[in-house]
Amino acid sequence: MNRSAYLTTGLAIKIFSLLSKADIYMHGQENIPSGPTIFVVNHFTRVETFLLPYYIYNLTYKPVWSLATPSLFKGGFEKFFDMIGVISTSDPKRDELIVKSLLTGKANWVIFPEGSMVKTKKIMAGGKYMIAHPSGMHEPHTGAAALALRAELFRTHLLRTARLAPDRLPPMFAALGIQSISEIQLQPTTILPVNLTYYPIRAAENIALHIASRLVKDMSERMVEEIMTEGTMMLSGVDLDIRFGKPLSMGDLLKEEWLAEDMARDGITGFSVTPELKERMRRTSHDVMQHYMHDIYSMTTINHEHLFASFLQMYPLRRIRESEFKQRIYYAASLVTGKEDGKDVFFLHKSLQENQAHLLTDDRYRKYANFLKLAEEKGVVERKGTYLHTDRSRLSGPLSFHKGRIDNPVEVMANEVEPLKKLRSLLRLLAWQPMAFVRLAIAWYLFRLENDKYAEASRSVGRTA
Repeated sequence: MNRSAYLTTGLAIKIFSLLSKADIYMHGQENIPSGPTIFVVNHFTRVETFLLPYYIYNLTYKPVWSLATPSLFKGGFEKFFDMIGVISTSDPKRDELIVKSLLTGKANWVIFPEGSMVKTKKIMAGGKYMIAHPSGMHEPHTGAAALALRAELFRTHLLRTARLAPDRLPPMFAALGIQSISEIQLQPTTILPVNLTYYPIRAAENIALHIASRLVKDMSERMVEEIMTEGTMMLSGVDLDIRFGKPLSMGDLLKEEWLAEDMARDGITGFSVTPELKERMRRTSHDVMQHYMHDIYSMTTINHEHLFASFLQMYPLRRIRESEFKQRIYYAASLVTGKEDGKDVFFLHKSLQENQAHLLTDDRYRKYANFLKLAEEKGVVERKGTYLHTDRSRLSGPLSFHKGRIDNPVEVMANEVEPLKKLRSLLRLLAWQPMAFVRLAIAWYLFRLENDKYAEASRSVGRTA
């Protein structure tokens, strides 16, 4: 790829990011390794394909390339994607390019293990990671793990051969298109889990849709949905929390027999490995995939709408008094902040890190009002006097893959936190508790808060005396 074109196109992406009303919050940048890295990321919008590599590049100053579905490489987009470092998943040289760039440190990579956008955020089935797709449920792909392991296997074998039998290196260099051992990275190959959480999720007609409708005749339902959802979020305002997890070093996962037996016997004759070695590495690749999928989704940034939607999904009755709904969510918010047991168990949106008394009083930040408006519009709840009546089919029914974000974003919100077992258990327990117990728990919680404030004030007076 042309480096100058890559940097020039990055300026265009920078302008786009400045024009959008998305507020980007990055967490865990200190976890990004300096060596060759594959960033594995959950996939919800198209713009992630080019925006995320841009933001990572600004942190690492190393080109970040990514993979995208072949359907996007049509018309003028093929040249644009080539300039920004996006490769088609059907490119015959895909694996070769990824392994070589990791070996030499020429570029890092962004790979979406779901294989495509998961618009419904449905990624669990039967307690396992299973990706919802129009063609049916499937396991996340192991490609990122397999390629990272292969790059690390080659890197370790080349460095070991350079020490023990340097005369065997020339044919391996020729097979890889490498000139000397100095091109090989000394640092191990790593996989870094990354989570992206958007808040709020809304879809509506917007200026991008009006422009596109004039330029493109007979837009597909899929294109209309993506522009309505992603255009609204980017142009009307959305918080995007980007969390970088702990790196997984592939050097710790290499098996000695792969090096001492397979590589010692076969050497490196290209960017592939023998079918026998590939099969031996398959189990490790699958285990690595399960590891990074857990890490990705355990970093989901919890927000108010996750609590509202998940609670309604678990509440056993078909109606709930509004005041009770607010009280239960208030207590849920107090629990997820960790203030009840002194532990930081969850990652929270900034709005959940503040005092949540507004949920019980005037709703000054409109967290409840905005959610309720959306839930009523989508037929999830109906307000009758002081009660909310829920439509259970709108909380756990099958979602249209390409229309779910428009038709029922409330269920999408609940789906997003399904992998967070501790949160789900907490909300399920709270949903089944008698209201008398909830009120008592809230009273005790508020008493403790005031007692803590009084104790802190007393200590402050003592320090200044």
